[in-house]
Amino acid sequence: MVDDHMIVHDGLQAMASRADDLEFVGAAETPDDALGLLEETRPDVLVLDLRLNGESSTELCATVRRRHPDVIVLMFSAYGNTELLTQAIRAGAAGYVLKDTNTGRMPEILRELVRAGSYFDPRIAGSLLLTSISNPSEPVSFSERELAIIRLIARGANNHDIGEALNVSPHTVKFHISTMFKRHGVHRRAELVRLAMDLQLLD
Repeated sequence: MVDDHMIVHDGLQAMASRADDLEFVGAAETPDDALGLLEETRPDVLVLDLRLNGESSTELCATVRRRHPDVIVLMFSAYGNTELLTQAIRAGAAGYVLKDTNTGRMPEILRELVRAGSYFDPRIAGSLLLTSISNPSEPVSFSERELAIIRLIARGANNHDIGEALNVSPHTVKFHISTMFKRHGVHRRAELVRLAMDLQLLD
């Protein structure tokens, strides 16, 4: 847990102590301490406050994803707006949960995050979908071509099949996929599908 309020650390630690399948391995209050803690503990999940000491922690999120690609980052935020959610996704966060979430829900959210690879609070993910619909000229996370590629990936198509379906070369398909990997901080095609589904952009 990385948060600049000790009471939050205590709350998450108490929550974990009540669940047999969760272990609280450490807490930090600053980005430097957080990176040191990650080196020592190598956790499965990092719960990261969106703002540390008044500053955005999206840069820290991106650094964690570069240095520790196996660590799943869950953004923990008091701010429920789509711009911040989009920034978190672009920094590599696999989840976003609001601080007013009932503490009793957190264990299942963490399990879902590990099991499915992502979790986004339905309240803020729904707002993101509405924003993308009301501003079609400014897609929030995926262009129409990218969504078409992701739909075909979800059906099991390889790059050659996708290229034939969309009338582009396999090289172009590979370029689009690589671009999405970099922008969203993911490393596998299945993670793109999960992200689009969590944002309710796929059926």
